[in-house]
Amino acid sequence: MGITGTEVAKEAADMVLTDDNFSTIKAAVEEGRGVFDNLIKFLIWILPTNAGQGLVIIAAVLAGRILPVLPVQAL
Repeated sequence: MGITGTEVAKEAADMVLTDDNFSTIKAAVEEGRGVFDNLIKFLIWILPTNAGQGLVIIAAVLAGRILPVLPVQAL
């Protein structure tokens, strides 16, 4: 507890509530789960996209062709 807790307890804790309200923990957990879900969705979208682009570039290099995607476009 942030307001009524002792300094030793605050330093030893992994999480300190600043308002002494346990509903803050619930709100923080919900926010964390939302961030985690969005991060997973982003990774599921970006990894196949980048893998496909990487394979096209590698195939062009191995075939001795010009790059189908410029480095600026890849970024």
